[in-house]
Amino acid sequence: MDRYERLIDKIYSHMSENKTVECCGIITTDFDYIPCKNISSKPKNSFVLDPYALVKYEDRCWGIFHSHTEHHDELPSEEDKKSASILEYKFIVGNLNKAFYLYWVDELNYLRFKPFTERDLIC
Repeated sequence: MDRYERLIDKIYSHMSENKTVECCGIITTDFDYIPCKNISSKPKNSFVLDPYALVKYEDRCWGIFHSHTEHHDELPSEEDKKSASILEYKFIVGNLNKAFYLYWVDELNYLRFKPFTERDLIC
């Protein structure tokens, strides 16, 4: 199993355990997945990554993942756009249908996204 498959399996396992809320976690620079606490006051529809985890893994953080609770909803939301303005990290959103998207805000402040693939696993 390659690193992309291992990463997706760990993320999917975390999502499967948290079907009714948005789960979130950190993807490290060696492409391991660290499940984190979602401290949002509305975890069914949004996520706020526990800042302690971000501080703890700050030197090893490649990206941030979160899930959407609806199986068909894999596209980044307007709230996701706000978080993607942190340029140091990659952002991934996914759902239980194993649809994963990499998203970012471009220089014109437009939200961009594309399917997340193994080719994206570069530092």
